[in-house]
Amino acid sequence: MTEHPESTLQKLNTEILGAYGWPPFGGMFDLIEEWPAGIPTKIGVYVFLAGGDKPITYPLGESSIVYFGKAEQQRGVRGRVSQHRGRIKNGPHERWAGHPAHEWLMARGGFCAYSLAPDRDPAHPLSHSASWVEGELVRAFQRLHRTRPVGNGTAA
Repeated sequence: MTEHPESTLQKLNTEILGAYGWPPFGGMFDLIEEWPAGIPTKIGVYVFLAGGDKPITYPLGESSIVYFGKAEQQRGVRGRVSQHRGRIKNGPHERWAGHPAHEWLMARGGFCAYSLAPDRDPAHPLSHSASWVEGELVRAFQRLHRTRPVGNGTAA
């Protein structure tokens, strides 16, 4: 596992994941060079961080965060990250040639970290939905940097 000192990620761990009962992002690994055997097949959210020495300059500050994603389907985080990783390692494909997260990560390398969904609480079903948490992460990032991460599209 590779550590990554990303201040925005630490803030989102507390303000979003922690606030809704999710564990902080963990299990960080090099998206290109590593493929840990223990990547879980459970529902969760994940983040891609750009490699290299220089973070991405956003309208308000800098961050290495490239993309937030969700895994709600069969094979969970492992399956979804594996799909992205294959497209990044194999280069552009006609169908996904313009995916900004893939382009950034092909150019700079990068890391992945994930957070697994806690057991569902019937009183708060939306707070445990990976789709809902992914949206909250993107919106919180946008509040902090005045735009979405480069891989999650632009904000008007």
